[in-house]
Amino acid sequence: EVLHQTLERAGVGHGQLVAVVGEPGVGKSRLVYEVVHSHRTRDWLVLESASVSYGKATPYFPVIDLLKRYAHVEDHDDTRTVRAKVTGQVLTLDERLQDAIPALLALLDALPDDSPFLHLDPPQRRQRTLEALKRVLRRESQAQPLLLVFEDLHWIDSETQALLDRLVEGLPTARLLLLVNYRPEYQHGWGGKTSYTQLRLDPLPPASTNEVLQALLGDDPGLAPLKRLLIARTEGNPFFLEESVRTLVETGVLVGE
Repeated sequence: EVLHQTLERAGVGHGQLVAVVGEPGVGKSRLVYEVVHSHRTRDWLVLESASVSYGKATPYFPVIDLLKRYAHVEDHDDTRTVRAKVTGQVLTLDERLQDAIPALLALLDALPDDSPFLHLDPPQRRQRTLEALKRVLRRESQAQPLLLVFEDLHWIDSETQALLDRLVEGLPTARLLLLVNYRPEYQHGWGGKTSYTQLRLDPLPPASTNEVLQALLGDDPGLAPLKRLLIARTEGNPFFLEESVRTLVETGVLVGE
């Protein structure tokens, strides 16, 4: 319900940042999945990305993934195809973004060797890259509402963090919902922003845990001791519940429909 409300606010130009916070397995990614695939985002451009455990050492790791999705770049595309796709995507959006293209191509290792962008010093390149990404995403949100998903921020690299901070600064006037999730140890400086909403996901209470097990196992009275054991072992973590039941089925401990 909270996410539906923030979608509505963002859709009319009051950009929002929603952070789903919780321990592993409580359903952060599942909640994001339900929002992304709901009918409410049918008219939105949805761009998803995720950090990975080894991604902190790779600058812009999730951003590159997001950029590829935006420009419909495939892993098997050659350099010329990548240039054509990115250039076409950006210029179709707005020809005034021509000067943003070199920075985007550099992220995808598709910049011509003679490009002046390659001769900038590292701070200048970083500044141009962050500015180019922000301008393109802001302009895209003017054309249609934009839902940007960044998962697992506890593994984020510093350059992606810098981009998120810039996007957050301009949120109040954008048709943009920034939907992120992370584990409790992740730290950020967004707490004081009026556009920021935190959703804390905790393990399921006993009644909800019983509902999950009812759906997974059925209501045969003979399963009551097993259900009690599963609740105790998983401590209400829905992912652990699902995985435990799946393992019992795969190993033949549980049989039947």
